[in-house]
Amino acid sequence: MNGVVIIGAGHSGGKAAHALRKQGWSGPITLIGNESQPPYDRPPLSKAVLLGKKTADACEFWPAQWYVEQSVELVLDRNVTAITRSQKTVTLDDGRTIPYDQLLIATGARAIALPVPGANLPGVSQLRTTRDASLVASYLTAENRIVVIGAGFIGLEVAAAARELGCHVTVLEAAPHALTRSLPEIVSDELIGIHRERGVDLRFGVSVVAIEGTERVTAVRLSTGESIPCDHVVYGIGVRPDTHLAEAAGLDVDNGVVVGPDLRTSDPAIFACGDVCAFTSTRYGRPLRLESWKNAEDQSDLVARSMLGQQVAYDPLPWFWSNQYDAVLQIAGLPALGSVTAQRKIGAGRIFFSLANDGTLIGVSAFGPVRDVALTMRVVKEWVLSATPLSPALLADADIKLDHVATFAAPSLA
Repeated sequence: MNGVVIIGAGHSGGKAAHALRKQGWSGPITLIGNESQPPYDRPPLSKAVLLGKKTADACEFWPAQWYVEQSVELVLDRNVTAITRSQKTVTLDDGRTIPYDQLLIATGARAIALPVPGANLPGVSQLRTTRDASLVASYLTAENRIVVIGAGFIGLEVAAAARELGCHVTVLEAAPHALTRSLPEIVSDELIGIHRERGVDLRFGVSVVAIEGTERVTAVRLSTGESIPCDHVVYGIGVRPDTHLAEAAGLDVDNGVVVGPDLRTSDPAIFACGDVCAFTSTRYGRPLRLESWKNAEDQSDLVARSMLGQQVAYDPLPWFWSNQYDAVLQIAGLPALGSVTAQRKIGAGRIFFSLANDGTLIGVSAFGPVRDVALTMRVVKEWVLSATPLSPALLADADIKLDHVATFAAPSLA
């Protein structure tokens, strides 16, 4: 028996190995990762680790002894160079060939490199790994001038941590507003307002053309000719699914490794999960690839059961959260697809309902203290894509309690 080989020792790959053992699989498991560290939790890297509340090593899911006790062969600091489907083997960069009965591709996504001169200067970093997090944390000392390139979730979380630690922060974004792929502008503007209140200099619609400096970074130059002096640069300009092995092996790839509801690829012996996995959402009637902690958790459990022959079908309601300052942003569904947005206050926070023109609730997002956001979101996330068209005016009426979806039915259906 050759057992299960997992390519990718990130969140989803590691949790899949754990789920296989939990579900009763007693055969061999080989978990291959290209980092030197065993599987770890990524969300704390841009929050607790930067703030000094948690070490990078403390983010590991399990101690080294767990892999021994569970008979999981952990192969670290190695890259898989090829998948040979006809022989059911994977080849490593040290020349080893490992056979498999079933293969799981959990290669995740790769950060897009900053494509400007000077991007490799000391003092310039992305934030993707524990090593990155430790380096960026060393940048964040009071009065340091930090330029963040990219107003996505990582960029904004870094900006929040830097301000909390007393840094001077400038955020540069090429798009007209933040989080364009995730939120309507009216929602992201609420979040950006908080950052500006905290003293962050945010600039949208700007292009970075170079990182300046000789021995290390000293400034960021814009297309306008302006140079922004800085001590350090952190960038997060997006990721791409790491599909090169799947493509070379001839698997179906389309913005990710294409899978069916059971997370099986076009080869019945090969599965995929996590950030690299592209599935068709029957809820939304479109292909989706989700980059989130919740997706990694859910898919790792489901793919393990699927590999063990259980009947499963993956069609989740997308769910995401981000902690910034003393507030939390929670997102259910796909709010960016909405045409109409209704909003109301919830305690010290605010909630936004994103609807299609026919009143279908496409997604909902809320930002504020966790005590105000969490309970409300727990209720209203169940309304997303419900069969009842909803009234934006009723949803925006803060005098109507958010308890039953039928209360907010469009008048013609009420």
